[in-house]
Amino acid sequence: MISGAIFLNPDFDLSWEKLFKKYLRRIVVSYLIWQLIYCGWYYFAKEGDLVTVAKFLIGSYDHLWYLPMIAGLYLVTPLLRPLARRRQLLEYYLLLALLFAWLLPTGLDLIRLWPKPPKHMADALAAFKRLLGKLDLQTVMGFGGYYMAGYYFSQAHMSKRNLYFVQALGLLGAGATIGLSGWLTAKAGHLRLTLYSYNSFFVLLESSAVFLSLQMLKPRLWSEEVLGELAGSVMGIYLLHPLLIYYWGKTPVWQLAASNSAWLPGLVILIFASSLAIVWLLRRSRFLARWLL
Repeated sequence: MISGAIFLNPDFDLSWEKLFKKYLRRIVVSYLIWQLIYCGWYYFAKEGDLVTVAKFLIGSYDHLWYLPMIAGLYLVTPLLRPLARRRQLLEYYLLLALLFAWLLPTGLDLIRLWPKPPKHMADALAAFKRLLGKLDLQTVMGFGGYYMAGYYFSQAHMSKRNLYFVQALGLLGAGATIGLSGWLTAKAGHLRLTLYSYNSFFVLLESSAVFLSLQMLKPRLWSEEVLGELAGSVMGIYLLHPLLIYYWGKTPVWQLAASNSAWLPGLVILIFASSLAIVWLLRRSRFLARWLL
């Protein structure tokens, strides 16, 4: 959302040279370096096999799919900027994304995960998914909706009353994510984290509430510094966090969260805080910050 708010803004100077030489080059360099880091870590620390390492090198290691994805959004940004400037087209795009990228996938996931579904439900669900696949609405699927929504929300001027309503929806989304995931986990006997995915409608509600709440803030000088430090650390946190997940997974804290999904938010905060601390240290070195973050 933040990228969309910046890159789709017509006032943002985004020449072809800046797009390719500055932004896309940074993504490509980070991707290549972290691919090597994670593949090496997988082979030596996790004692992985060379065949799997080769697959990671050819494709993407786990979470590093995000970097090619954001690069893809950057590549189509020159096409999306004119669309974003026309409010009617932008709202039509977001309406399609809301329906096909968030609401329908979330509804289908809930039906699929529901304990003891009605007979033949799986066949009907599979048939409906095939029908949706034939529509082939890739343009509004994936993260394009978040990208466009970021710009749309950045232009919003909300009253406090409307903001409170959005925040309430965000809390409702968080409650549904945690509550339904906990209930589905208890029924299944193992973790059910599908509703934590990016295409979950509940996650969309949470993301929108956080984005709009931060946008409406009027930070003081000290909080501007904190937000600036956090903004500069976001990419590093994302790149680093799987290592923290792996090593926290060897502690009793992880076992507690695995046995009771109500503890998952606390585990997420712990992983975020420890990742942020390491990234903060890495950013003290210009060399490491330039090549790793």
